[in-house]
Amino acid sequence: MLALVITPAFAQKKGGGQKAMRADLDSAVRNGSLNEQERAKYDAAIKFLDGSRGKRKSGETVDRTAMRQAMKDLQQISRSENLKPEDREKLAKSMPTKGRRAK
Repeated sequence: MLALVITPAFAQKKGGGQKAMRADLDSAVRNGSLNEQERAKYDAAIKFLDGSRGKRKSGETVDRTAMRQAMKDLQQISRSENLKPEDREKLAKSMPTKGRRAK
């Protein structure tokens, strides 16, 4: 139960989990051709989420607003026209849309 609270909302779906979603996103970014601004957003969001995971493990608090923004940035990138259509479709199944909560 505690894992559902700590895990980001887009990674709480059954079946794939956070690692599968992350692998799909990494693969889509490698296969696509993000522009410089999207690449910077992607790198910053991934760096922040990785850092926040370490902070949570060590018992430190994490800026929830910044975490929410990082996840929004990743969702925006997952819908980018600079990614291949098949990758966007795959990510659309992995990442929730605005207002949808994981069960």
